[in-house]
Amino acid sequence: MHLPITTLLARNALAHPLRQRWQRLAKREQRAVQALAVFAGLTSLYLLWQPQQQALALAEQRYTEERQLLHDLQRLPASTYPRRVPSISGDALPGMLARSSSQAGLNLERMDQEDEGRVNLSLEGPLNGLITWIDQLEQQHVAVLSFSIEVNKDAIATARLQLHSP
Repeated sequence: MHLPITTLLARNALAHPLRQRWQRLAKREQRAVQALAVFAGLTSLYLLWQPQQQALALAEQRYTEERQLLHDLQRLPASTYPRRVPSISGDALPGMLARSSSQAGLNLERMDQEDEGRVNLSLEGPLNGLITWIDQLEQQHVAVLSFSIEVNKDAIATARLQLHSP
């Protein structure tokens, strides 16, 4: 491949003053400039290489931590995983409500069963027991459709609920 003569002349015109200037430098200065060029080149390479190495080390550390976490999770006994509680049928709901409210220390004052698995309740008892009991109902997939509560100064609650079970 041959370059046009004008391009070669233009390159020589630019390179010629630099070459002349280089040749006018003393040998010691030429070596100093060469050493500086090598140092600048190596420093540039290091500055490009170092962040990549740090990112790689961080990625390897995270990968190791994630693998250890996965290994630890796989070693957990199966009984520690949350179990799915079966839902209560609409027919069994009144009996379960009577038993569980009594166990929670609540006094069941009235229970009216409607069709489609709906039950209206009136009960009284300690506020903490009522809250815990309602939480247990929700864990058994019993939906609270309506809820009203009155609490006296001794933390005794009187509540009216409408519940539904699929």
